[in-house]
Formats: sequence, C-alpha cells, structure tokens
Amino acid sequence: MVAIKQQIVSQDVMNKRSYGHGNPCKYITIHQTGNTSKGADAQAHANIQSRLNPRQASWHYQVDDKEIIQSFPDTVKCWHAGDGDGPGNTSSIAIEICINSDGDYKKAVQNAAKLTKYLMDKHRLGIDKVKQHGDWYRKDCPAQLRHGYKGITWDDFITMVKGEAPAIKPTEKPTPPSKKPSGTYTGNSIVDYLKSIGTNSSFANRAKLAAQHGIRNYKGTAAQNLDLLNKLRAGKPAAQKGDMKTNSIVDYLKSIGVDSSFANREKLAAKHGIKNYTGTASQNTQLLKKLRG
Repeated sequence: MVAIKQQIVSQDVMNKRSYGHGNPCKYITIHQTGNTSKGADAQAHANIQSRLNPRQASWHYQVDDKEIIQSFPDTVKCWHAGDGDGPGNTSSIAIEICINSDGDYKKAVQNAAKLTKYLMDKHRLGIDKVKQHGDWYRKDCPAQLRHGYKGITWDDFITMVKGEAPAIKPTEKPTPPSKKPSGTYTGNSIVDYLKSIGTNSSFANRAKLAAQHGIRNYKGTAAQNLDLLNKLRAGKPAAQKGDMKTNSIVDYLKSIGVDSSFANREKLAAKHGIKNYTGTASQNTQLLKKLRG
C-alpha cells in the first residue's frame, strides 16, 4: 500500500465540519467523488477540506491512483453518509475514491481496496463492515463501482479488499452508468433490472414499487420479486407522484427513487425532447413538468 499522507484539518475546520471525536470505527464507508474533472485528485480534495469545504460535508481519506491523504482522524465523526447522527456518520470511517479523468481509475480503486484492508485490520473489522454510501442513505454512491465502470463492480472491489484478484479482462470496456441502455436486462433479478433502467434498487424502493403495483406485504421473497419484475416489464409503471411541492428536479427524482445524477437527468431530458441539456434552471423546470405530466 502507498504511504498515507496526513493533511489533518485545523481544529476550526473540524469544529465546523464534523460531530467531533467519539467515532467507535465500527464500519468503513466507501464513496466515489463524482468529479471527473482533470486535476480532481486526492490532493485537490484534501485541499478543499483543509480550506473549509463550502459544502456541509467531510470525510476521512481521499484516494487516487498515486496517493492516499488523510484529512480527519479515524475517531472523528465526519459528515459523509447523509444519515445525520445515524450510524453512517457517527460510527464509520469514510473513504472517497477519486475518478478524475486524468487519473488511472483502476489503480485508484486498487489503492482504496488496500486502504480499506489496512483500516479493517487496524480496527479489527470483518468484510461485512465495509459499506457503500448507498447503504446509509438513498444515493447511487459509489456510482462507478455499483455500475461496473471499466469492468470493476462492487463485488470486484470486495474481492480486492480480501486480497484476491478479481476476474477483470483489461480489454473489456463496459458501458459506464450514464450510457447504460434502458430496459435491456433479460434475466430474473429485480435488482439488476432496476439498475438497468437507472432506478434505485434498494429494498425500500422495491417495497414502494411493489405497493404501487398491488403487491402487498412485500418482504423481498423470490416469488414477490418475480411478480414485481413481471409487472414492471408488462407495461407502463404505476404512476409515481413523488414530491409534488418541490421545485428541484434532483429532489423530485429522489422522491420517486430514480437516479438524480446529471448523467441520468441528461438521459431523461433527451427522452422527453429537451435537447442539449446542460442542467440550466429553465431546462430543469421543463423536465420536472414533463415528468410530473
């Protein structure tokens, strides 16, 4: 593993961007930055934290293809999991994997896997304690790992953490999340089907979809999942009203369990006849109206 460089934030930053000390370090939460800009590497993200992140967010480590930088001590309760004072923020260590376009993505993931194993050993944690951001809060993160970007899935990452070599062919070029075709999955997994159409596949959202399609007391059984899969494939999904008060397209998509990333909004905009989507306020308002209509 590459050496861990410490760039611990000041006490003032720690006071303003964390719940302070007391993290029992029961879990390790994996994130990906979502920033593909050139230069958005570990040092850039560490600098953002040192200068007081303008967002109400913080994390312990940032990792790229060349280095690992620590910004907060493991024992600090950072703001990264989206669950307030829940277990994600207050009892886990956060790792952000950089996805900058000028970096070696696979190497960054490998470095993050080695850091994860190091922290597991340090805090005596099992592999079951390694979590995704999406396990704590309804968010498609770490998005690239969840969608198998560059041939590396979440299962491959866990395999790396275990110190095993995942079966990844160097020449494979799987479609990244934003380009994944809609509804082309032909198997019998409801989770994989929902992922193929850019929809939240968590148990909570499946229960919501099941209720909308007349499947009562959803427990996630094989029979219920197959029934739900068949209903979703049969035709137009049941109407999802979602949050009818919000004027935010991101919040609305979250309220109906749909991926709210820019890539998916761009895809939805194209489907609804909104050309050259760049995420402007007027385009977002137009898209929101079309989705609600």
